[in-house]
Amino acid sequence: MPFLSAPFPACYSANVAASGTLYEEERLSVLDGLRGVAVLLVLWYHVWEITWLPAPAPWLEFVPETGFIGVHLFFFLSGLVISYPFARAIAHQATPPSWRHFVWRRCIKIVPSYVLSIALMYAIGYAQTQDSTPAAQAIATHLLFIHTWFPATYGSINGVLWTLAVEVEFYLLFPLLWLFFSRSPWLTAAAMILAAVAWRASLSVCCYHALFVPYSENLPGYLDVFACGMLASWIYCRSSRLNHEGKRVVQRLAPFLFAGGSVAAILLLQNLFAYRHHDQWASVWQIGRREYFGFAFAAIALGALWSPRLLQLSLANRVLMFLGAISYNLYLYHQVVARELLRIHIPPYTGDPHASPHWQALFTIVASLAAIMLATLITYGFERPLLRLPDPPRFRALLQSWGNAVKR
Repeated sequence: MPFLSAPFPACYSANVAASGTLYEEERLSVLDGLRGVAVLLVLWYHVWEITWLPAPAPWLEFVPETGFIGVHLFFFLSGLVISYPFARAIAHQATPPSWRHFVWRRCIKIVPSYVLSIALMYAIGYAQTQDSTPAAQAIATHLLFIHTWFPATYGSINGVLWTLAVEVEFYLLFPLLWLFFSRSPWLTAAAMILAAVAWRASLSVCCYHALFVPYSENLPGYLDVFACGMLASWIYCRSSRLNHEGKRVVQRLAPFLFAGGSVAAILLLQNLFAYRHHDQWASVWQIGRREYFGFAFAAIALGALWSPRLLQLSLANRVLMFLGAISYNLYLYHQVVARELLRIHIPPYTGDPHASPHWQALFTIVASLAAIMLATLITYGFERPLLRLPDPPRFRALLQSWGNAVKR
């Protein structure tokens, strides 16, 4: 039944469109759902930092307190998604996307919303309350995406913006990485993983009491997670080389891969949570273990992409896909919204609000809904219209066509 089984890999499904031509699904919906999971984890974590609201059940306590791992999932997905069109082109022996188009799409997706968020942080006075870093220094380093390399600017303006520096630096490095990865994916991925582990380990030796935590959160410390995303993309697209029986076997085994990856991720989170009483626990625990999250995410993603449609709906449902669609702006603003609501006493409280379970629950709901509403407004009122702009070569062609039409 079509509802119960999806085409094997979407990048190789030969479906017939209404016109009779072949088309391919370029957007993989389960990845949008995973992006929704990632932003939910981060949202829950940052709101929990304010409310200390206990999880619904004691056995779920580890989830909000380790929700920052949602950022790792974002990085994994970035590695997978930006590699995907290039890996697919190689598997098809087709022309890959141009690097001009790659740069334009990354730029138009990331930069305008990022700059807008910085402007709004200063406009409402939020950035000025974060630290004493001079505005010119903070803004300049943020616009150059190098703010994570300086202790004075690492957490300035808006604490969550450190991840944008990591992302953009990865985008800038990606053409060079892909040059090697496209020729030797396993060796390149292994080198990236070893480099990340070595970076974190060396920092723990040289800078444990000084710069270990912030510097381990820079791009070199996440190369292993990005590498796992790139490998997952490569494996997914190369799987079309299997014969028909091989594809059927993989599709039968895919739910077990998905389940195994999910269990592995949960066990890793629980193990990380159990380490929370140690000094600098999150960073220390990840020195030689961060790559394990990348492996678990790869199993989840590949298992979901290859699984029957019914299982895919656990991720590719409307709620998670909607959250995935607004995830960028929800990530940019959720912590600001929560902290500003706390500052102006919405919902109202007196004394220590943590003593009131009612306030803890109400604040969690109000802050989450407010952040989602703001992210929705900015995504569909600002980000999406910009994403519809053609890339520069097409834009110039449109202008030329318009000029010719005017002359006629």
